[in-house]
Amino acid sequence: MCSCLGDIDIRYDADYTNSITEQNDLWAKQDGFYMVTQTSTQEMAHFNPVDLSGTVGLPYDDNAVVSYVNITTSGSRRYEHRYIIYPPAPQEFCDLPVPPGATNVLPYIPPGVPVPPGFAPVCGVNGYATFVESFKTSSHEKDGSLVNVGGALGFARDSGFDKSGDGVAYAIGERSLSFTGSSDRADGGKGISSKNWIFIGDDFNLARAVLENYNANTAALISSTSYQYTKIASEEDWVDMLQAAFVANNVQFDIASRGGPVPMERACLGARCPNETEWCEHDPECSESPYKEPNARLKAGVVAGFCIAGAAVLLAIVTLIFIRRLKQQKERIKAQFAARTAATIDLGVDANIAMNPDALKEEFQKIDSGADDGGDGYISKDELWAFMSSGKAGTMTKKDFDVLFLTLDDDGNGKVDYLEFINFLSTCGAYVEKEVQNKEDFVDDDENSA
Repeated sequence: MCSCLGDIDIRYDADYTNSITEQNDLWAKQDGFYMVTQTSTQEMAHFNPVDLSGTVGLPYDDNAVVSYVNITTSGSRRYEHRYIIYPPAPQEFCDLPVPPGATNVLPYIPPGVPVPPGFAPVCGVNGYATFVESFKTSSHEKDGSLVNVGGALGFARDSGFDKSGDGVAYAIGERSLSFTGSSDRADGGKGISSKNWIFIGDDFNLARAVLENYNANTAALISSTSYQYTKIASEEDWVDMLQAAFVANNVQFDIASRGGPVPMERACLGARCPNETEWCEHDPECSESPYKEPNARLKAGVVAGFCIAGAAVLLAIVTLIFIRRLKQQKERIKAQFAARTAATIDLGVDANIAMNPDALKEEFQKIDSGADDGGDGYISKDELWAFMSSGKAGTMTKKDFDVLFLTLDDDGNGKVDYLEFINFLSTCGAYVEKEVQNKEDFVDDDENSA
């Protein structure tokens, strides 16, 4: 049976689950219905009339907002829908003059757009409802991380699903979730957001989160919002609370309010949901993984050249390939290590026993056994140094070792994965064969002379 990269690295395992909650059950604990309160600090003052040309400003108090959030994970896909309800603005704000091209109450219905019967929101009387939603999938990393597919918002105008912006999310430890992303700003710059979520209590029914938004061009903090999430026991209770909040804040709930239907009628609140093509730009269930088992560079004839006698022979292999790769150090390294490593081979073991792929995997795992990061699927520099300086292959200088590690670390990321390991070994068969044969010839000569 062939040993594959998927046996070492789950990213290469086509059969490994793409289910978000199976990769990390903390995402399952986040699923559910929540009531959310928030406290916000922003550069802009509250109660700014809305500039209708750029939808900048908000005639409501962010600190008085109550949101109702529904988070659902289904297989490799995650949906978050957030109904946001603002109470009416204070009368002192409503009494201020409204600049031309602005409004002090939402929703604003542009001239020429039919006004629903009885729909006439008044500043200081009517609250406002809008929504934000996001869509994410598991990733080809298969480590429980999520990637952003896109989202939608109903503020001022609802254009439906938008896949602009990018982002990732990670489960950290047993209680924390972290979300980061970037998007284009209205002023042409770039925005960066970071949201950190932590569960409170043993039943995971309470959580706190902090969302920070930055201007990526100036590193200035644009806003910081703290949230408290309270999980609601059932969907029915949650819908009842949401509808009661519309009534309590005198929201004229209509399609023009951009608040979204209650309860939800489909998989999104926006005018357009992500289609399957847009999902499949990221969803590992229907997109091509960049992590594929490589074409076999370790041919049968080469594998047959790996005569093994445990870890000592692998040391011989590594040392001899190292000699081949380092042209300027070739003669010195060869003289120092070839004879010593060949001397470690136990000729009581048949020299024709092949070092098959399973044996290669086993030897890789022996090296990947450091105290700090052993078993993570990568050989670190410290792990390789411990292996090479074990005394079984003579003494290697630190300078020579540094060059050896650079040779093994083909992509320069500071660690050696299994693919780099077997690619490095793929040309060593002849070297080992020659050294072993020299040892056998020496023994035969010695026995004949006796």
